[in-house]
Amino acid sequence: MIALGREERLRRRLLGRRTLCLLSLVGSVACSTNDGGDATPGGAGVSGTTAGTTGGGAGVSGSGGASGAMMGATGGGAGTSGASGNGGAGTGAAAGAGATTGGGAGSAGMGGATTGGATAGGATTGGATTGGVAGAGAVVTDTVTRTASTFTFRHFPIETNAEGVWNGPMSPAATPTSTTYDTVVLENGYLRVTILPSYGGRVLSIVHKPSNRELLYQNPLGTPYLMQQDIFYYDYLVIMGGIFPSFPEPEHGKYWNQPYAFEVVTESAEAITVRMSRQDDLDLAAGVPARYDVGRTDVLVQVDVTLRAGSSALDLQTTLTNTRNTPVPSFEYWTVTTLAPGSPPGQTAIPIQSRILAGMDQVHLLESSWAWFGEAEERISGEIFAWNNLSRFENWVDQGTAFANPQYSANWSGLSNDASQTAILRVSENVETPGLKLWTFGRGSINIDINDPDEWLRPTIEMWHGVTPEFWARDTMAAAEVRTWTDHYFPTFGLPEITGASDHGALYLSATPAGADRVLTVAATLTVPGQMVKAILRLDGNVIAEEDLVAAPVDGTMVETTVPSSEASPGAVFEAEFLQGGTSLLSGQITLN
Repeated sequence: MIALGREERLRRRLLGRRTLCLLSLVGSVACSTNDGGDATPGGAGVSGTTAGTTGGGAGVSGSGGASGAMMGATGGGAGTSGASGNGGAGTGAAAGAGATTGGGAGSAGMGGATTGGATAGGATTGGATTGGVAGAGAVVTDTVTRTASTFTFRHFPIETNAEGVWNGPMSPAATPTSTTYDTVVLENGYLRVTILPSYGGRVLSIVHKPSNRELLYQNPLGTPYLMQQDIFYYDYLVIMGGIFPSFPEPEHGKYWNQPYAFEVVTESAEAITVRMSRQDDLDLAAGVPARYDVGRTDVLVQVDVTLRAGSSALDLQTTLTNTRNTPVPSFEYWTVTTLAPGSPPGQTAIPIQSRILAGMDQVHLLESSWAWFGEAEERISGEIFAWNNLSRFENWVDQGTAFANPQYSANWSGLSNDASQTAILRVSENVETPGLKLWTFGRGSINIDINDPDEWLRPTIEMWHGVTPEFWARDTMAAAEVRTWTDHYFPTFGLPEITGASDHGALYLSATPAGADRVLTVAATLTVPGQMVKAILRLDGNVIAEEDLVAAPVDGTMVETTVPSSEASPGAVFEAEFLQGGTSLLSGQITLN
């Protein structure tokens, strides 16, 4: 008789009792066991709404064959997914009239062919894989395009001197005007990205096409505010929205309303990269508040924006170059993100059920400026507080500023609209950008009268990412120094928290008691929608589930398995990983309680 080690006994017990399910986070559930029985077919998808819900999850074959077609986004009709056993073919659900995209391609059972869903009613069709085989590499049939467009910004009148410093009244004139700007639109089957170079070098909009949801905030009516209060560089500010640089000073800097140069770096059907660039070539303006003392640095800022075929992520690569042969003694650089995920395009606003996603334990709350902070969180020391209550927007009784303390280290951060279960995530290594600043206008901002020129609160949350941990903590650059980093922005769906993230997506792990068993679950959003991936679940390093599936384009991707509680005891490590071919896309782990 051969003695089995603990790991082998564990593996055999788990595989002997394993139940595994693939779930749609909105649609139905299909499960299988490893006893050779037939797979349970997936149910019909939920009827589409404005945002477009998804069809049901497909069945999983008992012998490990992957499912039939996965989910198709529906826009008024129900999407239904068939399930396949070994060799079964599946067909993705067709989108109903008014849907944004068709379903991602299904994954075949052993040898089974699949077909991606199609759209009806003139809807835009997203990229999807066709004929994917379990375990094979990705097949991308999507393309990227670039087109010219315009954006008209309504705002109350702006009155400045020749150097751009405010010289108008303390209250703006009451009759709005408008300014039209040229924009560039990058688009694939999953994202529509609007870029506005001539007003602050910003990414103005990111619309997720399958869900028809906006991720960023655009101000429907801008108003000058805090004029002559010694707060902003030009002694006033107007909010437009989007993602844009603040340099060489904090608090929106010198170039938030200035033009950036624009060029196309590379362009093909597979990927397009465009660049917005601006050199700090303006001397210190007369009349700016005294604390803005950096002056001209000649630092060159280049922001490369890349959209790839078959991807639901947008990449922003920032490069700072000291063009001098002498050091820059003082400067700051922050990337401002003005967020409103889950909004209908053209009607952006955050709901009260918004949640800041930040992997940190404590923050510096500027209690000296906003006294209400003193009762908002548990005080650690001075103005340093625990980070807990203020992750939820409903607890921001007023406006205010917070900084991660002593700096921000997690590679992810973002904002979740819990009402629509839609979030935007920024993933970056944060080696060059250890600063995280949070600004909200307070929960009262969701009920403001936007037509009041003196009302400047807006329903958005700003998350800033800087080369210094806080404002006014100046940095330096060596002669001819060059710094580069890349941020990845993408939507997530149905994730209550973030366990791990990479530039390929984000996931959340959980363990739930179920009688004498525990259900181990991974929910994920992957930036390779409609493409075949492999999910592997491990417990204490041993594989307990391994399945091929298609990354959902709208709904999240969820895999769960049931194991005996005796083998999933407190202290055990539960890990999940998603791979494509031989490449690991995303992984995360938790220690069970």
